Amino acid sequence: MTALALKGYSLVREGIIAGLAAWMIGHLKAVGKAIELSRSCSANEIIARHLLKEYPEHTYGSLLHELNQKTLERIYGK
Repeated sequence: MTALALKGYSLVREGIIAGLAAWMIGHLKAVGKAIELSRSCSANEIIARHLLKEYPEHTYGSLLHELNQKTLERIYGK
């Protein structure tokens, strides 16, 4: 009887720990993507100023928007 109780307890404990670990990993990945996105968008602001000479048909805003869209597609795959 004790062996069954301990086995059942260990299965519940493993399930809870596995669920908690999966939840934490998911949130850490989301935070990592958010950090990557914010740093990339910040870098895009600087890069857009330099690329504006190469793309005279764009305004600063349109070039920045295009760079940010490509960044979003790369990070989130949308």
